[in-house]
Amino acid sequence: MTEIEIFALESRIESINNAIAQMRRDATPATDANVEMAIEMLALPELERVEAQLVEARQKSADMDKFLNNPIFKKEIII
Repeated sequence: MTEIEIFALESRIESINNAIAQMRRDATPATDANVEMAIEMLALPELERVEAQLVEARQKSADMDKFLNNPIFKKEIII
């Protein structure tokens, strides 16, 4: 589940960055200030929130990998 979550969050970050870039491309001199204000007030906080979630998801994945790779769980069967 965590890897799917990581892929979804990475995709969301890419989408936000693409939306920001598109908004800046589409801005005219008359709308540039409004576009930058919208990016600053709406897109950047969302981007920061999703990036924090991605860091947390990656840490959870790393912790789970470390837990599952613990030698205690590696059982050798001797016949």
